Amino acid sequence: MRSVALGLASVLGLSGCNGDPGGGDDGRAHFVETGQIYEIRSLGAHLDQFDERVSFGSLADILVTPSGYFVADGLNGRIVLLDRSLNPVRISGRDGDGPGEYRFPSRMDYAGEQILVVDVGAGRASYLSPDGDFVRSQLMPGNASDAAVHPDLGLLVAGDAFVDHYLARVTARGNVAFGRIPDELRPDPEGPFQLRTDLVTVSDDGLIHVLDQDQLALVSFDAEGTLVSVLFLPKEMRDLRLRTNRETIEAFGGPERVLGTQFVSSLRPLEDGRLFARITSENTIGLFLDVERYEAARLAVPAEREDWLWMLSSAVYLDGMNRAVLTEGLKAAGLLTANIELTDPGG
Repeated sequence: MRSVALGLASVLGLSGCNGDPGGGDDGRAHFVETGQIYEIRSLGAHLDQFDERVSFGSLADILVTPSGYFVADGLNGRIVLLDRSLNPVRISGRDGDGPGEYRFPSRMDYAGEQILVVDVGAGRASYLSPDGDFVRSQLMPGNASDAAVHPDLGLLVAGDAFVDHYLARVTARGNVAFGRIPDELRPDPEGPFQLRTDLVTVSDDGLIHVLDQDQLALVSFDAEGTLVSVLFLPKEMRDLRLRTNRETIEAFGGPERVLGTQFVSSLRPLEDGRLFARITSENTIGLFLDVERYEAARLAVPAEREDWLWMLSSAVYLDGMNRAVLTEGLKAAGLLTANIELTDPGG
């Protein structure tokens, strides 16, 4: 792993910090768990992986829309539109390099009134109408790991386009570095090469949030590119994930043989202003992150439902605050909806 040291004072001195981040013996500012637990309480609609109406090659990403879901089928190079009962409505695109075609669509997000599709296979971003019609596309720089559209800045691409920055801003005049990596978080320049797999999203207040996968830190910037805050994920969870990752890397022959690490599979803003990060730990399948209060709440599998532990290997996407759509665990080619409830922390 890359060696960094972030002093608590440097975090507390950043602008935009309104709460009291939890410190730890590592001297870093962490999200503090509130004790609130959101749980999957019941399952709803189901789309079987062998459904004759549609068969997915891979479920790379899911975007919730007012009418249902856009599903990125990475291996088949297409976007599948489903209604809220998971019934197939339309297939948009196909495998290829032409307009409206994809090599491996892996991420989706809103771009104003349009839908952004990140095609890592072709190195470009495509824009669709709410009905799934192709509108336009633009090239992305470097090895893109994620992208988001800011209302004022346009397309922001996470990846390795600029060594000292998390993001590249795509403009008509070329690509501009954005979101400078804090000195304390920069990788060891003499360490083994690793691909960056960071995630990026934009909240309704215009802040740009980058999930640094190497350090499990949420790094936030304003629209001017000024660093607003650096918050590490809850300490106990973070320590466990990093320790497990080190053991896995060693099992594969050391860091020289591992190109990259991905702890968090998705990062999305929620309607209540928080962010949802998909990360697993014990029976946890995600975190609700409050950047203003520095608080984290867990989305969990009920302890009494051992038959639901397959959810730990599922991709989970929130549909509002009381509903989710998730993949069928390791099979990852079927979909289910589920209801979410906030449990009593003292119960």
